[in-house]
Amino acid sequence: MADESPWWSTFESGRIIEQADIKKLLPHRGDMFFLNRASIINDTILGELILKDTDFWTSGHFPVPEQNDGPFKIGPIFPGVLMVESSAQLGIVFWRSRMGIEATAKKTMLFKSIEKASFNREARPGDRLLIRCSLNKAGLRLMRCEFEGVVFKPGEEEPHPSFQCNIAGLSV
Repeated sequence: MADESPWWSTFESGRIIEQADIKKLLPHRGDMFFLNRASIINDTILGELILKDTDFWTSGHFPVPEQNDGPFKIGPIFPGVLMVESSAQLGIVFWRSRMGIEATAKKTMLFKSIEKASFNREARPGDRLLIRCSLNKAGLRLMRCEFEGVVFKPGEEEPHPSFQCNIAGLSV
């Protein structure tokens, strides 16, 4: 019988790429660099983000009630657009790995399209976000990927489905 483990439970069994090595594959820096680690498992890559209360978006995206003088006292919440950006960064890491593009090569991807984005559960500081990327098409000029993310809440064993999207990128 085949192993029926959910994909999010397989992170540690893959080829782990630590943050220092991810930085060699991405042009993103500072506040716009999101991935903590990645894990390549066969035809997929998993990306991990540990959301912190010191992240730049916490002070303005539905800020905590003490910082919010408006009616919306529900935050902070990790923006959905940053979930998509994190996914795109993970896709670039996987694309470069699959295409054998050396870390020293000045080649990356830019968004071509984002499709079928949907969001099911919010992520907040203290949460662990895992993203799974599957490459549908990968060439030196174009990639197409499917993504899905789950969020682990502190103290909970099982994750909650968080988002999904499809992204296409063009190399530059």
